[in-house]
Amino acid sequence: MDFPGTRLVWPGRGVAEKKAFEASKGFLAPVSTPDLSGHLLIEGDNLEVLKLLLPHLSEKIRIIYIDPPYNTGNRMVYHDRFSSKSEGSRSVDRHDSWLSMIFPLLILARRFLRRDGVLFVSIDDNEVHHLRALMDEVFGEENFISMVTWRKKVVRGRGSRHILPQTEYIVVFARETAALPPFSEPLTPSMRKDYPYADDRGPYKKIPFAKSGTRQSPRPNLLYPITAPDGTTIPCPTHQWRWSRETFDRRQDEILIQKNTKGRWTVYTKQYLMTEGAERRRTPESYYDRATTTDGTREMKEMFGEVLLDFPKPSRLIRDLIGWASPPGSSDPVMDFFAGSGTTGQSVLELNHEDGGKRPSILVQAGIPTAHPGFPTIWSICRERVCRTRDRIVKEGGIPLPVIESRLVSTP
Repeated sequence: MDFPGTRLVWPGRGVAEKKAFEASKGFLAPVSTPDLSGHLLIEGDNLEVLKLLLPHLSEKIRIIYIDPPYNTGNRMVYHDRFSSKSEGSRSVDRHDSWLSMIFPLLILARRFLRRDGVLFVSIDDNEVHHLRALMDEVFGEENFISMVTWRKKVVRGRGSRHILPQTEYIVVFARETAALPPFSEPLTPSMRKDYPYADDRGPYKKIPFAKSGTRQSPRPNLLYPITAPDGTTIPCPTHQWRWSRETFDRRQDEILIQKNTKGRWTVYTKQYLMTEGAERRRTPESYYDRATTTDGTREMKEMFGEVLLDFPKPSRLIRDLIGWASPPGSSDPVMDFFAGSGTTGQSVLELNHEDGGKRPSILVQAGIPTAHPGFPTIWSICRERVCRTRDRIVKEGGIPLPVIESRLVSTP
C-alpha cells in the first residue's frame, strides 16, 4: 500500500503491513455472510475477523470506535504488555511490537469506512505520539479532525513525583474530511435558558446585528444605513452589519430594532431555539469531562454486581462520541473491534433507544481468559453486557435491533 508523506519506520513494519492483506486462516460461523441487520457480536482475533468481514462491509461503516491496549506495561486481564524481545539477531522494542499490532488494523479500519466515515481511537500518553504519526500516514494528515482530551479521573493526593495524571485522549480521523458532516450535540439546560424571549415561532434570543471583531477588510455590501421606527438613521456601530441589504429586507420578521439602556436605537436579529422543526444543536468541544473511569466502574458493578475488568470506559463517553457524528434517529453503522466489556454495544443500544435510531453495530472481541468462574472470557462479559442492555430496553418498551452472534473458526 502506498502511503504518501512522512513514514513512521520501525523494525517489523514490513511484516505488519503484509498481515493486513494476507487471507484469513478461518471462517465465521454460523453467520458466514454478515450484514447490517442488527447488532453482530463476533468472538475471535480481531485482525482475522476483519479480513473476513471486509468483503461484505467494505466502505459501509459510518463510525468506528476502538479502545486498543495502551501498552502501559501493567499486568491486566487483557494484553497490555508489549515487552522488548529478541527475534533472531535483532531486538524488538515494546513500542515496535505495539506498532506492529495496530498498523494492519488501522489499514483495514480505513477500508471499512464510508467516504463520510470517522474513526475514534482512545489512547493515553504511552503511545499517543506514535498513534498520531501512524494515523497521519494511513489516513492522511488532511483527514485529522481533532485530539479530544478526556479528563478520565479526578486525582487527589499522591500518585506521581511530578504531575498527577488525569487525562487520556481520543484521536479523531475522517476517511475524507470534505465528506464528513459537521459534528453536533444537544444544547445544555443552561444554554436553553439563553433563549428567554418568544413569539409565534417559539423561544429566541437576541443577537446584535452589527458584526463584531476585526475592522480589517470590510465588505461594502454589508455597510448601509438602517431606518429606525421614528424615521431616524441608524449607523453601523462597527465596521459592518452581519447581513447584506438584500438579506435584511428579506428576513424582516427576524429583525428587532429597540432602544438600549442609553436610549440609542440598536438592531438585533432573532436566533430561534427551534430550526427546521428540531432544536438547535451545538458544536462539541475538544475537552471532555462529563464522565470518568469511576462512572465506568460503577456501571459495571451495577450491571454485574462486581467489577469484572479494570478501567472500563463509561458508556456516556462513547455514546456522546457516536452522537456527535451520527444525527438523532439515524441508521449509521458502528464498529468496535476492541470491544472489551461491550461498552460500545451498550452505548449504541442506549443511543438508539434515546433518539429513535436504528444504528446497527459490529463488535469483535477475542475469547481472552479471565479466570472468573461465571465469565471465563472477556468475550463472555461483552456478550452478556450487550444482552442485558437489550433486555432492559425491551422491558422499557423499546424495540432494539436483534443481537446476532458469530465466531471465528480457525482452519489449519
